[in-house]
Amino acid sequence: MKLREIIVKNFRCLEDVTIPVADTTVLVGENNSGKTALLEALRIVLPQRAAGRETPFDEYDYHMVKANDSPQSSGGIVIELWFREDASDEWPDSLVQALTDIIQTDPIMDLDSIGLRLSCQYDTLTKEMVTKWEFLALDGQPLGGKGADPRNLTRFLPYIRCFYLSSLRDSAHEFSPRSQFWGRILRDLKISDEQRKAFGDVLAELNDDLLKADPRLEQVRVILDKGQEIMELGAGQKTSIQALPLKPWDLMSKAEVVIKTRGGEIDFPLARHGQGVQSLAILFLFQAYIDVLLKPAFQPETEAILALEEPEAHLHPQATRALATNLSEIKSQKIISSHSPYFIQEIPLTQVRMFRRDGPSSKVLWVKRSFTAQVPNTPDLLTFCANNAKFDYHNGTHTLSVGGKVEQREYRDLLALYPGQQEVHATLKRLYTESQLYLDDSDLVDLETYVKRIRGEALFARAWLLCEGPSDYLLLRFFAELRRTPLDQAGVAVIDFQNNGSPGAFVGLARAFEIPWVMVCDNDAAGKDFVKQVRKRGLTDGEIKELVRPLPGDGVDLEMFLVKSGFDREYVEILLERNVSLTKKMGDAGFEDELAASIRKDKTGYAIALIEKLRAEGADQSRVPQLLGLAVKDIIAKVVK
Repeated sequence: MKLREIIVKNFRCLEDVTIPVADTTVLVGENNSGKTALLEALRIVLPQRAAGRETPFDEYDYHMVKANDSPQSSGGIVIELWFREDASDEWPDSLVQALTDIIQTDPIMDLDSIGLRLSCQYDTLTKEMVTKWEFLALDGQPLGGKGADPRNLTRFLPYIRCFYLSSLRDSAHEFSPRSQFWGRILRDLKISDEQRKAFGDVLAELNDDLLKADPRLEQVRVILDKGQEIMELGAGQKTSIQALPLKPWDLMSKAEVVIKTRGGEIDFPLARHGQGVQSLAILFLFQAYIDVLLKPAFQPETEAILALEEPEAHLHPQATRALATNLSEIKSQKIISSHSPYFIQEIPLTQVRMFRRDGPSSKVLWVKRSFTAQVPNTPDLLTFCANNAKFDYHNGTHTLSVGGKVEQREYRDLLALYPGQQEVHATLKRLYTESQLYLDDSDLVDLETYVKRIRGEALFARAWLLCEGPSDYLLLRFFAELRRTPLDQAGVAVIDFQNNGSPGAFVGLARAFEIPWVMVCDNDAAGKDFVKQVRKRGLTDGEIKELVRPLPGDGVDLEMFLVKSGFDREYVEILLERNVSLTKKMGDAGFEDELAASIRKDKTGYAIALIEKLRAEGADQSRVPQLLGLAVKDIIAKVVK
C-alpha cells in the first residue's frame, strides 16, 4: 500500500500544496522553502499509534502572515494522504478485507484507494481547537457509516509505519538501547527459556572467574559488606560485585557495532569512525529494522515510509552519488530532502519535487506527465477521448486528463464541444496552456543523458542564463564580473545547452519548475533553429522577444559579434602571439571575416585568451557588449525582484 499523494493546507509555509509521491521522491529547494515542513506533516499524520483527539500541532504550525494572525483566526490545518493502487487488484485480499470500511474503489479504473485527513480548526462554539481524523471518499468528502468509525484509525495505522530521520543524525543515539531501530531489535531478542538459563549460568561462571582473577576485588567486597551490617534492614543481605551483566538483555544492551578500517585488522566502534560512515550506518540500520523486525512483528502487508533529511550529510561527492544510485537497496518508500548537487545528479527528473518560496508561502513544482481539468460530461466528449488515445475522461469526478501536449487542432475541437460555454472554454484554455509544459520521452532522455554533469547546479540555481557553448559560458561569466554582478553570487547558473542537449528541453524544464531564464544565441542558421525549438514550447511572441536574445545581425555568430564589438585589436594581438598571420589588415575589406574565421578554429581557446588579455589590461564594465550586459542585468533582475 503505497502513498501516492500528499495535500497540505495552512501548515507552516505550506499554504496550499498538492504533491504526487513516487516510490522514491526527492525534495529540493532553498532553506525555509517547506521541505522539512512536508516531512514533519507526514510524521504527524502517521503516528505510531492513534493518539485520540488531542491536537498534535502547536501554535507556530499554523500558517500565519500578518501581525495579528493567530491559530484561532487561521483557516485551520489540513493534511491529506492518499494511498492508491498502481494496478488493479494490487493490494492483497487480506488487507482489503481488514480495511474494507475505508477502501474506496474507482468504478472506471478499478483501482482501490484510501484517503486519510487530519484537520485542526478553531471551533467558535466550544472555543477550542478541534482535531479530526477522517477517512475520505473519492470526492474528498468524509466517509459516513462504518467508514466514520473512530476505530478505523487504529486498524489502519499498523499497515503504514512512518520513520523520520532528521539531518542531525546521531549514531550514539540511533545505536543506543532506546533508539527507534537498534533498541527495538535488541529488545526483540528471541531466546528460549533453556537458552536463557544456559546463558545465565555461563555469565555467572565467567563473572566469578573475573572476580577471582584479582584477590583485591574480594577485599573490596568484604569492606562494602560491612556497610550492610550497620543497617538493620541489611540483615541477612550479602554484597556482591557484578563484572558482567547476568541477563541476556542486559548484555545485549551493551552491544555496539564495530567496523574494521581499510587496510587494518582492528575492529573500531562505530563512534570512532568518521561522520560519513556513521551516517550511512544509520540509514542501513533502518533497512535492517525493516527486514529483521518490521515485517515479522507487524502485518505482512505493512509498508514502511522513510522520511529522510539530507542523506548526503558528511559524505564525500563520490559516496553521495553512490548512495543516490543505490537507494533501491533501502526497500521502502522514501521521501528525501537534499541540498546536494551530487545527490541530485543521480535522481531521475520525474522523482524531483522543487519547493520555491513565493512570499510567505511556498509552491511545489514537478515534471508533470499528465494534466487535468474538470469539465461537464457530454457524449461528444467521450467520443473525442475514444478517438484520441492521450485523452481520458473520468465521469465520477468529471475530470478530463491528457497525457501529453494539447495541440492547437485538439484545443479547437474541444472548444467546439461546448459552444457558448465561456466558463468551460476558460478551463480548457488553462488545460491547453499548462499542457505546453509537457516534456516528452525524448526530452527527458536528452535531459537525463546530457545534463547529469550540471543537473545539480541547475536545479539549485535561482535562474538560468542559457547560451550555446563553452565560449559563451566563459565570456558571459567574465562580463558579469566586469559589471560587478557575479552570477554565482546572484544564484544564476550559466548553461551551455549545445553540449548538454537541446535548448527546447531546457526551456521546457525551466518552465515546469518555474525557473526564470534568458537565452543568448547566435543569429546564424543553427541559432535560428534554436529559437524555433524554444517557440514550440508554447511561448508567445512577447515572451520570445523578452527572453530570447539572438546576436544582432543576420548570420552573425559569437566570433563575428566579438570582432564587431571592439575586440578586434585584442584578437589580432593574440593571433600574433600564436604566430598566426592574417592576409588583411584592420580596416581592409574582408578583414573582419578573416579574423572571425581564424578565431573559429579554436573557439574556446581564443575565448580564454581574450579573457586573460582583458584581465591583464584592467578592463572594466565599459568593455562589456551591450547585448550581453543587458542579458546579465535582466536575468539578475528576475532573481532579486
